[in-house]
Amino acid sequence: MSGRGHVTGRGAAGRRAAVNVMPNFRYRALTQAGEIVSGSISAPTAAEVDRRIEYLGLVPIDAVAAEGRAAAARFSLAFLSQPRAEDVTVFTRDLALLLKAGARLDAALELLATDIDIGRLRPIVSKLRASVLGGESFADAVSHHPAAFPAMYVALVRVGEASGTLDHILEVLANERARAELLRRRLGEAVRYPAFVLFAAGCVLSFFLLFVLPQFAGVLREFGTKLDPIVEFFLGLSDLLRSHGDVIAAVAAAALALVWITSRRAPVRQAIVRALTRLPLVRSVVTFHVTALFCRNLGVLLGSGMTLSSALRILVDMMGGTGHPAVWSHVVGRVRQGSKLSDALAEVHALPAMAVRMLKLGEETGQLPTLAGRIAEFYEAKLQRSLDRIVGIAGPAAIITISIVVGGLIVSVMTSLLSVSQIVG
Repeated sequence: MSGRGHVTGRGAAGRRAAVNVMPNFRYRALTQAGEIVSGSISAPTAAEVDRRIEYLGLVPIDAVAAEGRAAAARFSLAFLSQPRAEDVTVFTRDLALLLKAGARLDAALELLATDIDIGRLRPIVSKLRASVLGGESFADAVSHHPAAFPAMYVALVRVGEASGTLDHILEVLANERARAELLRRRLGEAVRYPAFVLFAAGCVLSFFLLFVLPQFAGVLREFGTKLDPIVEFFLGLSDLLRSHGDVIAAVAAAALALVWITSRRAPVRQAIVRALTRLPLVRSVVTFHVTALFCRNLGVLLGSGMTLSSALRILVDMMGGTGHPAVWSHVVGRVRQGSKLSDALAEVHALPAMAVRMLKLGEETGQLPTLAGRIAEFYEAKLQRSLDRIVGIAGPAAIITISIVVGGLIVSVMTSLLSVSQIVG
């Protein structure tokens, strides 16, 4: 009997634990009269919450687990669940296609919320649909997620909703985002190849200093051979790395972490960009990139029907990240005071003279959006040629430099070993 009672008690405890761990969901739903009601339900899953709400004759909008262990798990995985820029582009293009096909906005969002092609953006799309069903405009809904949808995206969506051309605006946005992502990939490839070559060369040099050179150090020092200053330097560097390698590795890791943290701050990034623009080869690349970025987005904003003043207010934040926020703020201020955009740009030399002249022509002919897009295409082509030139120079230059360093070191060591063999002989 005691055994049976023990089992019964343990089963009761198990049932109590099961009741205790059942999550509590906060929900919002629509009544038959179109009113929004909210409340909380204890249920094992969100699907069960939706089933119970529908049983009550309501239309579920959303169901969110109450704060607790689920919230802690979401917080711990927040960094890994951030959507990619490519996910937003795919979502924008697909939404434009669905709206063009005649789908309602909430139905299109419901369909996209389960689309695997948009990756980690699916939870955000579900929240967008809930906000739209709750009575918010689509522009207000996307504005709640600035990490995925920047200010320019929100502004264009707002213009599209106001003009009844949301499907066209989304299509334009998708095309421009795809173009910008292609440009970013090209920039990344231009930096990635020289960086990989330098990293590989550094690994070879480290291997030589840590494992190869010490094999000869004892012989050279034992016979008291007069060493070349270069060999003496590298022998000392090898001894330092071998004796304090752990400390040096820790300091290097801390320095990299510090650089990564500080580089995420906008003032630091702007200072880095300003420093890079002083380098001869990098200056032209940054200038072409800034010109293409400004003109491309200016053309898109003005082409959607936005006024010049409103477009510049959006662009000033975007262009501030290029290293000279005060310059762009001055341009916006001058335009608000009644100055022409081309004159304001010419005063601060924000763009190349050719680009300013073409923008001036666009202002005079009333074709500023069209000419801004053509200027962007022109400077994107120049940017690509400059990147190809830099990659063609930087990669071989890095290989040659490291080859000279390692080759010279090997020659110096072998010369010293020959001197030792002559002494022994």
